[in-house]
Amino acid sequence: MKNVFIAAGGTGGHINAALSLGDDLSKKYNVIYFTGQRHLDYKLYNSKNVIHLMSRPLRSLNPVKFCINLALNLYAFFMIIFYLLRFRPLFIVGAGGYICGPVLLGGYFFMRRIFVIEQNAVAGLTNKILAKISDKVFTSFDKVKGMESLNKKKIFNLGNPIRKEIKYKENKVSNKIHILVFGGSLGATQINNAIRELITYVDKSKYYFVHQVGKGNLNKDFEGIEHYRQCEYIDNMSEAYDQANIIVSRAGASTISELRVVKKPSILIPFPAAVDNHQFYNAQELKDEKKFYVNIIDHRQEDKMISKDIIRALEEIEKENSYFAADDNVIDSSKEIIKEIEKCLE
Repeated sequence: MKNVFIAAGGTGGHINAALSLGDDLSKKYNVIYFTGQRHLDYKLYNSKNVIHLMSRPLRSLNPVKFCINLALNLYAFFMIIFYLLRFRPLFIVGAGGYICGPVLLGGYFFMRRIFVIEQNAVAGLTNKILAKISDKVFTSFDKVKGMESLNKKKIFNLGNPIRKEIKYKENKVSNKIHILVFGGSLGATQINNAIRELITYVDKSKYYFVHQVGKGNLNKDFEGIEHYRQCEYIDNMSEAYDQANIIVSRAGASTISELRVVKKPSILIPFPAAVDNHQFYNAQELKDEKKFYVNIIDHRQEDKMISKDIIRALEEIEKENSYFAADDNVIDSSKEIIKEIEKCLE
């Protein structure tokens, strides 16, 4: 089988998209993953055919840090040249993260077909650059800020590849309303504080919370509460989605794509420090699609105000009986992306 490269790293969203696409590509190609050296880069690629390289963001106002990061990226670039000569991939896909810069640039200079997956409603700096030299760009939204100048013929809104086990399932509300809370693969202090604030006064006979708090964020003061369960990381997200009636989360690209599939009422709290405030735009795009209930909470507030807004949203969902989606049609993004890639190989 011919080799193909997929580059992605740093966050669960980028990596899970790469793994989903790689699972389908592996039926016809030998997939080699390129990623960084962060915690999730090792955890999620475990047992995969993966190469770890050091790569850092170039968007820094500190001149010393910028020079160090530039040197690390140049080293990664020269390592990529070695792997390009060794494996000679048929094409390369970048699914997000700093590592995509050196990997796809190397592929471009070696005249490989290169493709970019832009997951967010606002393109990051790396993808803005890579999109100009790529053969095709795959997006999750009709409009992506930062890519307006691109040739529209090479932009395809096909959604974001997600984990295969995550599927639509009818929302069934039992005696208690199950609420799934997570702040992304690494957790979120803001969401953790807000949820722990409301747990103390929420109606425990009505709600049951499952809360992914992130590595090292378990709190002993909240152990043994009958309507609340905390965990560092949820390994089986498909089961967690199936059991949930309502979801409280950040608005990262991977989360938005998964919510599009499960179609459960969602209370979104965009990450305040997200580059270019892209999580707010992700959330707004999802809300504008009007496929199911979406409430966007002002992420600039204090934790106590956020907790009060979450309660108000929960009450609104119950009052309007907004548990059900407008439809359950879901596109298989991974397969559609592969079809478009292979058109370039004909």
